[in-house]
Amino acid sequence: MSKPNVEDVYGLSPLQFGMLFHSLEDTSDTRPYMVQMTEEVSGQFDEDCFRDAWQQLINRHSILRSAFVWEGVSEPVQVVQRTAELPFSIKNLLGQAPQVQEERLQQFLADDWERGFDLAKAPLVRVTILRMAAQRRIVVWSFHHILLDGWSIQILQQELSAIYQGLLAGRPAQLPPATPYRRYVEWLNSQQPAGSKEFWTGYLAGVTEPTDLHVDRATGESGVGEIEVRADAQLFAQASAYARGSRITMNTLVQGLWAILLSRYSGNDDVMFGSTISGRSISLPNVESMMGLFINTLPVRGRIDGDRKVSDWLQELQDEQLDMRHWEYCHLVDVREHSQIPRGEPLFRSILVFENYPVMQAASDIPDGMTSRLVNCVERTGYPLTLVASAGSALEFRFVYDRALFDDTTMERLVGHFQT
Repeated sequence: MSKPNVEDVYGLSPLQFGMLFHSLEDTSDTRPYMVQMTEEVSGQFDEDCFRDAWQQLINRHSILRSAFVWEGVSEPVQVVQRTAELPFSIKNLLGQAPQVQEERLQQFLADDWERGFDLAKAPLVRVTILRMAAQRRIVVWSFHHILLDGWSIQILQQELSAIYQGLLAGRPAQLPPATPYRRYVEWLNSQQPAGSKEFWTGYLAGVTEPTDLHVDRATGESGVGEIEVRADAQLFAQASAYARGSRITMNTLVQGLWAILLSRYSGNDDVMFGSTISGRSISLPNVESMMGLFINTLPVRGRIDGDRKVSDWLQELQDEQLDMRHWEYCHLVDVREHSQIPRGEPLFRSILVFENYPVMQAASDIPDGMTSRLVNCVERTGYPLTLVASAGSALEFRFVYDRALFDDTTMERLVGHFQT
């Protein structure tokens, strides 16, 4: 990257640092922290306007023009380029038999995943359109998670739609000025860590090893497995009513479920797992509309006590999470230093991601004569086992696991126990 094209240089947020470390250390084919989103678009669609809308987004948001440098520097930094051209391509599958189209689509998705990203080169996002029929296209956009979290994806999609419709109409989109991600990193650097050592030392006291499920082993397999579970409407309604009656969030309820499952498998009544938080509850102007990576993954400790009333136990679990809010910006590497877990061992071997961000894109954001739906979203973390949960219009769970450590039969049994 040439110096004249450098707009800004600054440090990384805590989770960016962790993602960079995991991505560089990975020697498997799992591509940790890569995200691949596949959407089906039907109806009238202007490919040129869509490409230009994406490019305007990259021009607008500095995080989408960021690359990462870790060699030859004392601390890794992100380097914002003044200009970065979107890698955009179109593949024409028109006139081919449906089976051939599907085979070529799947091959493209596999090749796109295998391609990954060079974190030292911006932009860490690319878009491909596959023409399937005159009024049907598959849009695949891939990016590295080090740039964006789920909340930011919502912002991106809303702004992309506004810019696209503006281009169709020949007028600029009416969007507020973008707040650069640098403001968040500056806010992080301004925080005083006084008190964080005392909090984390107390919270982690007595934990001397990461929670072991006792079902992981070398399987001889490779890749990543996924199992999805959706609670029926009646169970979802019951769970929601229970959470409201117990004055807890659905996130706390799911954390309690996961803690109990880990306790049953590990044989311990004191377990720990990672939990991903939004990071948007901070006192930073415009944080709710900023694009970037604000989430952080921090330890959650579940102390199982069979003699206690479940609602009281869950309320205590939630209160501990509220206390942790004061330290949600802490670097996981620093948190780990306050634990008694031996060096070289992780704090936890599983993480829980509870997706709970606002849906910003409304039906009116989609141009007339066009429909769009998400077909699939593939993403990987750097942990052996991840539970992704959401409780929007339904209660859904996705178990993502390293097939080198967990065989499919074992995971199906674990998921069955979780459902029970």
